Amino acid sequence: MAAYIAELEEEEEQLQNVGRVFRDRLHPLDTYTDEEFYKKYRFSRHGATAIVDMVGDGLEHQTERNHALPASLQVLIALNFFATGAVLDSVGTIHGVHRSSVSRCVHSVADALCRHKNHVSNLIYLVSSTSDPLPTSFPCHADVWVIKFPKSDGAVVEAIEGFYRIAQFPRVVGAIDCTHVGLHGCPLGEDEYVYVNRKGKYTLNVQLVCDSNFVITNVIARWPGSTHDSRILQTSKLHRKFQNGQLKGILLGDSGYPLLPWLMTPILNPQSQAERAYNNSQVKSRAIIEQVNGRLKNKFRCLIGHGMQIRPERAERIITACCVLYNISKQYGERQDHDERDVEAHQDEIEEVVRQQGVRDLAAIAVRAEIVRTFDA
Repeated sequence: MAAYIAELEEEEEQLQNVGRVFRDRLHPLDTYTDEEFYKKYRFSRHGATAIVDMVGDGLEHQTERNHALPASLQVLIALNFFATGAVLDSVGTIHGVHRSSVSRCVHSVADALCRHKNHVSNLIYLVSSTSDPLPTSFPCHADVWVIKFPKSDGAVVEAIEGFYRIAQFPRVVGAIDCTHVGLHGCPLGEDEYVYVNRKGKYTLNVQLVCDSNFVITNVIARWPGSTHDSRILQTSKLHRKFQNGQLKGILLGDSGYPLLPWLMTPILNPQSQAERAYNNSQVKSRAIIEQVNGRLKNKFRCLIGHGMQIRPERAERIITACCVLYNISKQYGERQDHDERDVEAHQDEIEEVVRQQGVRDLAAIAVRAEIVRTFDA
């Protein structure tokens, strides 16, 4: 009893001197099995460590006062939120921190990842898709872009060849589509109505472009849900650069987009065998972007369901951060969960209304006619 009373007195003295109680924190890198770790963070230990190395310098606190969270724990807290979409209290409970600390970690890590969106990073290529230890000859290092649209002649040729191997559609450098990410229970201000999409849900409409290897090459995540896909494209830098000839090749889009010399859409009423073959090839080649939409959300569950309880301007950066992480996971050779049931179930949500676009661009008509002739047996 005396020992117990002494312990209580010591604890009370600590509270009087410090004034705060700090929870015990178990570092996930030392706590979970490999499989448990992947389920909670959607990265292996190797991948998570590489991400810490990538963004950690900007997250470290200048002082160790008040038990400041190390960069590695901040990154893992954010990864757990991205991977599960759990409420902040749940994420905090797992990691032994308060929900306010979770919120700060999520936004700090998201901002750090967004800064690497268009930057060259010394990324580690992990060739193992399992949790087995890497051979001693790895990792190797290479300077790569996290999200980059093909611009150089070599990159354009590589992108065109990749798409051509899918269904023999010529000159394609990317497939484009939009997907909606929900916003739930967050303040939207006086412009709340602009976030309501055609299904009556509060969302952000996110434009994605990918290559034939399922790598995201362009992302725009700032538009409210009521904005149509074609409007997002028309106001983008991508549109301007294609229009003035800075970018080469063509994109593939659904019928919600206008037909342009560099954007090929399906023929709504094909009359010949060549036009039907064109449509078949266009749809098969464009299907990659729909799969990317599904796989991105399957990997980072904060992007599905009712949506994030986060203000739109912050949600935009989280969405972009998830796209950066998605590309990093492929560059690192991380395990990719291809649950096609999730992708198929998601199609109704991400599909745009097919609309007949008035075709006024004669140059676009000529380009499409030229491509159709390549399918004329």
